[in-house]
Amino acid sequence: MTMEAKRQSEQVSGIPNVTYDLMAVLTNKLEGIAAMEEYKLDARESGDQEAAGIFEQLEQRAREDVQKLKTLLARRLAA
Repeated sequence: MTMEAKRQSEQVSGIPNVTYDLMAVLTNKLEGIAAMEEYKLDARESGDQEAAGIFEQLEQRAREDVQKLKTLLARRLAA
């Protein structure tokens, strides 16, 4: 999307671009958590505890990121 299109989108929607960007990143993180859960199950089913542990760590970091994004997004949406 061009800068002009982004400005027009913000004017039409009333949602600042940064708020939209935060929502997009939050969505991506949530999808990543769902994927990590699947990968973790695959690793456990195959008996690969090392891979399962890595997926667990990555999922936990993503959950922490989600909490930060939710807090920031809530402040933006309340304004």
